[in-house]
Amino acid sequence: MNNISTTFTANDLLLMLQGAGVTFLLTIVSGIGGTVLGFLIGWGRSLRAPWLYYPLGAYIEIMRAVPLIIQFVLMNSFMAILGYAINPFLSGIISLTLYIAAYVAEVVRAGIDAVPHPMVRAARGLGLGYIQAFRLVVVPLGLKTVLPAWTGLMLGLMKDTSLIAVLGASPPELLRSSQIIITRIQEPLAVLTGAGAFYFIMCWLITLAVRRYEQRPLLQSLGR
Repeated sequence: MNNISTTFTANDLLLMLQGAGVTFLLTIVSGIGGTVLGFLIGWGRSLRAPWLYYPLGAYIEIMRAVPLIIQFVLMNSFMAILGYAINPFLSGIISLTLYIAAYVAEVVRAGIDAVPHPMVRAARGLGLGYIQAFRLVVVPLGLKTVLPAWTGLMLGLMKDTSLIAVLGASPPELLRSSQIIITRIQEPLAVLTGAGAFYFIMCWLITLAVRRYEQRPLLQSLGR
């Protein structure tokens, strides 16, 4: 006798909640890693040193040109060829980090270039070294410029995490969890509507956090 339920149950809701948690975790971990790596790459590109500018530029162009789903497969395959059979979940995090870093790098470079050069020269004229001027002048001013674009990248990253399903990563993220439920109950519209609501809530939380950060007195004063 077939005891498989064809209706949405509390266990299905728990599966979607777990999937939402996995999606949020993937976004936060790869977002932080990609932001740090992207900041370093963008800073290196802003120095205009040929030995840094062109190799880093090549990395950015490759990562932005190759579809993310192909990067997932290549990363997993290359690691296996090298003898490092890492967990598909970890492989997905590494791929997402390297991918988003390329986009963050260009945002960072644009933010650095947007800082007026006379202000930087004035800071150096007051006796600040390069690192001090960069930390105290360039970063605070550039941060106000790049936050909206960075937020958009993080929201896009959250939706890109659904592609990790191609690796068979476990536990499943939100979209994969939804597909599992749809296969059983055959109600795609209702399940995907629920999944969309979860994505909206998570994106709203990230946007709210960034807006609260933008309202800090220091950033408000820089925006004037």
